[in-house]
Amino acid sequence: MPTERVVADVRAKVGGGELVPGDHLPPVTQMAAEYGVSRTTILKALALLREEGVVYTVPRWGTFVAER
Repeated sequence: MPTERVVADVRAKVGGGELVPGDHLPPVTQMAAEYGVSRTTILKALALLREEGVVYTVPRWGTFVAER
């Protein structure tokens, strides 16, 4: 399923050090284009990552990698 693919990819980038705490994730529309999925799929993936504590969102600023 596309949502799980996005979640797994972001987790892998965080785990591999490609994304570090405080890094700003691309905007939802850009991520949707990069992954070839809908904005809704990206929003669902980001919600799951927020629940896991991998990322956090600041309204009007974007989504960032959380401290572990």
